[in-house]
Amino acid sequence: MLSLCKSSHPVEVGEMEYAAGSVQRGLGLLMREKKPAGRPMPESLLAKLWSKRAARQAEFRTGNGTRFRVLYPGHPGGGAGPDFRDALLQLDGVGLVRGDVEIHLHQRDWRSHGHGSDPNYNGVVLHAALEVESPATELQSGQEAPVVSLKALLHGDDPPESGPNTALWEALALHGYPLPANKDELESLLDKAGDRRFLSKSAWFQRLLAEQGPDQVLYEGLLEGLGYRFNQQPFLKLAQRAPYDALAKAAASASGAERAEIIESQLLALAGFAALDGGGEPLPRRGGLGPAMSVKEWRLFRVRPSNHPRRRIAGAARILDRFVDLGLAHGLIQAAAGPDELTAALTVEAGAGGKGSLIGRDRARDLAVNAALPFMHGLAAVGQEPDTAQAALELYSRFPKLQENELTREMAAQLIDPAWAGAASTARRQQGLLHLAALLRGEGGP
Repeated sequence: MLSLCKSSHPVEVGEMEYAAGSVQRGLGLLMREKKPAGRPMPESLLAKLWSKRAARQAEFRTGNGTRFRVLYPGHPGGGAGPDFRDALLQLDGVGLVRGDVEIHLHQRDWRSHGHGSDPNYNGVVLHAALEVESPATELQSGQEAPVVSLKALLHGDDPPESGPNTALWEALALHGYPLPANKDELESLLDKAGDRRFLSKSAWFQRLLAEQGPDQVLYEGLLEGLGYRFNQQPFLKLAQRAPYDALAKAAASASGAERAEIIESQLLALAGFAALDGGGEPLPRRGGLGPAMSVKEWRLFRVRPSNHPRRRIAGAARILDRFVDLGLAHGLIQAAAGPDELTAALTVEAGAGGKGSLIGRDRARDLAVNAALPFMHGLAAVGQEPDTAQAALELYSRFPKLQENELTREMAAQLIDPAWAGAASTARRQQGLLHLAALLRGEGGP
């Protein structure tokens, strides 16, 4: 969903030609109808024009005369912050510039909406507005973002989208990923990129394994993955406040359902949720566990019930209980006979009387691809077991397609020719799209 700043007063556009259609009609970006004076133009429409047409303009000029092309307009921001994230611009005399883009009807809306004092907007590299008053806008950091007029986007029809964004492929070619000539070449390229993403995750786990034991490293990786997009850092902090060894020791004297309840109780207490449990007191904190977090550290606003931290904590407790006798790392490695078996080992149903899953199959697959398998590869590499490392990579290549997310959908729309639909048909190839997106952001290796 687009994150758009809205003024409490409608902005009058006068006799301007602007779009009036809907997303369902291909955004309905038809500029032929004159609108009566005083008719307000919504910023959401201007944002759609930017998304649809900016990369198809031959060039823009900033307020100080700098020419630039839009290679990629960015993906919708969502949440607090700029309208578009990770845009890619080609500036004359500068080269590639990556960053955020903020859209307004009037340049002065930047101040009236409070962006000038908001550090969430310090990544803005371009301020785009319909009405421009000066060549630059000052960010909270003291830096300035150039300003460009969007009036050029108000005229003409949208050309048909007949192929991939070749400008993005030109940028990716600098990293060894040229525009493929056919679907087979694209699938091979995505496999290569997906393996690069997997190996970079493995390398990260190898660095962690030099500092911590395998169970703790895997535990941190799984909990961070349960944080989804908004709560990854709080979950990682929880894993450090409630170390694996301390939880396993606290649960060692119990058996059956009580063991999982002890782990869950300790995690909820350390996460700061104990005070929200209807007045019930958590079990006494055991040795080795750190101080409790504040519940304010968690992002709870507009988080889906299935992704709520308390529900994910309950699921994590049952995974830990499932493998506490063997050890988390050893237990999951034994369970990794195939994609279905590893997915089942990371899936947690709600139990008697519960609704839905604490960790469903889709989330379990995400955990397997993004955490468990790269960890297993990294652990084998540290132990100098190349055959075991290769087995983890091969198992990764066999995983079926994961749930789509905003970024994989956006990258597929930008990079994949409609005639090659279905090329990103495996988890490995989806990870390849994410690796290419990271390269366009200036992150990641070759």
